[in-house]
Amino acid sequence: MGMTRGLSLPTAALGLAQLAQRMAETSAAATEGGGPAPAASGPFDRCIDALNRLPRPALTLGVFGLFLFAMLEPEGFARRMQGLQQMPEPLWWLVGAVVTFYFGARERHYRRRDGARAAPDMDPEANPALGARLDQP
Repeated sequence: MGMTRGLSLPTAALGLAQLAQRMAETSAAATEGGGPAPAASGPFDRCIDALNRLPRPALTLGVFGLFLFAMLEPEGFARRMQGLQQMPEPLWWLVGAVVTFYFGARERHYRRRDGARAAPDMDPEANPALGARLDQP
């Protein structure tokens, strides 16, 4: 594996580890104050809940892993990207549909569970930027 631009594998791994730690802290802080307390559940429910939390962090870390791979091994990265170009377009549409429906269904679930949020105030006096926008033809 070739090193480029003075970036070593331990340095890159440390950067990814720090990023993962910050993501975990942000996620923990966001879940502490919001929403109702979770109902008591058994080991199976906790296992399924843990599995349901994996896709977003896995996709995020996967994207950062691609950047890391491109920096550390540009030739191998280029070969793999050329291989992806050989993938037929209908298969890309299928991948996009799966990802869209997964995250779309998840968003819809949370919107139904938490109820519709109130629309922002559309009064031009309360929002000067809105008033300026409405005055324009």
